[in-house]
Amino acid sequence: MTAPTCLPLARLPADAAPPDVALFLPTLYSGGAERVQINLAEYFLAQGLTVDFVVCKYYGSLKDKVPSGARLVSLDASRVMFSLPAYLRYLRAARPAVVLSSVENANIIACFGKMVSSHRHRLLVRLDNSLTEPGSLPMRIRRLFWTTVTAATFHAADEFVAVSDGLKRQLARLPGVGSKPIHRIYNPIIHEGFDAHAGERPVLPSSIGPGERFVLAVGRLHEQKGYKTLLPAFARAVRRQPAHLVILGEGDDRAELEALAASLGIASHVHFLGYAANPLAYMRHAAVFVLSSVAEGFGNVLVEALACGAPVVSTDCPHGPGEILAQGRYGTLVPTGDADALGDAIAATLSHPRPAMSAALKEHLQLFSIETIGRQYISKLDLHASRARPSGHAQVAAA
Repeated sequence: MTAPTCLPLARLPADAAPPDVALFLPTLYSGGAERVQINLAEYFLAQGLTVDFVVCKYYGSLKDKVPSGARLVSLDASRVMFSLPAYLRYLRAARPAVVLSSVENANIIACFGKMVSSHRHRLLVRLDNSLTEPGSLPMRIRRLFWTTVTAATFHAADEFVAVSDGLKRQLARLPGVGSKPIHRIYNPIIHEGFDAHAGERPVLPSSIGPGERFVLAVGRLHEQKGYKTLLPAFARAVRRQPAHLVILGEGDDRAELEALAASLGIASHVHFLGYAANPLAYMRHAAVFVLSSVAEGFGNVLVEALACGAPVVSTDCPHGPGEILAQGRYGTLVPTGDADALGDAIAATLSHPRPAMSAALKEHLQLFSIETIGRQYISKLDLHASRARPSGHAQVAAA
């Protein structure tokens, strides 16, 4: 797939037909929201719809993943919160019928745009992160700031999409929002090409020998992801079950986490591999997949790990893991922040052979397929497909 050429706002043709839908994001950073919008763009295009993929800044490791049929437009803003003037110019020039925004700062700009733009359009705001967040005082203050701004602007949206039932309940409590339609639509994770990506070989450190097992965690190195709980938990588990810990992701906490691993005496067994373009390959070979977060909006990586056949251990944090794992039916849930419980669950999972994927799990995972989720978005966005999607869409295969 060849990504489209990024089009500066000034070069938007004045006589072009309006797109059926504009997908609005801050950047093309390698986050879950960005991957979801890319998956939706592919689905909409396959339905014969025209799609604008609009970013505040043309930046990020997913720049080459935007589907070729979309029109990629950059507002070229220095910061997302300074992008409103350019966003208003985009609305006037492109005249999209529907805007679907995602990520909190872009959502706020989209709501301001809806308030003041002369172009009439439907705005659906997608909430993909918790409005409240446990953790340190700075984390709670930051989240309170965004919640306050959100509450002051979200009333301008026509409808909302929450990616979990927990987020839907949070959103309904915001002043001026509860009276608007709020749809719970899970993230589309299982897509065409999923199994091909999962079948690739992971690039593991040479210190992990043939046949040695590894526990896998994927996510940015940030307090929200709970790595300060995971490392002591792994130290507890590895005393009972030999294994390595592989962590995919980058972030500001890397040096602190490396120091913590050294202080726990597990540095030789913990591998910080940074950003990985294809985490599915690691999930397919992991002995255990672990999510240690203190809060999530959904938890895309849990669906990916389950679909790759990895046994899953997760904190029962708000919001998403309980729904994805069917309250523990398809993985082990432990209390958030409890390193002992997390370590015991990892060790217990390592003590059993990796099971084959059950028929019930395969059926459950279809809840998160692009076919299932794409149809829901088509309905809620009130878009009308002009042709049927080609056959050969993704199915979940046994790992």
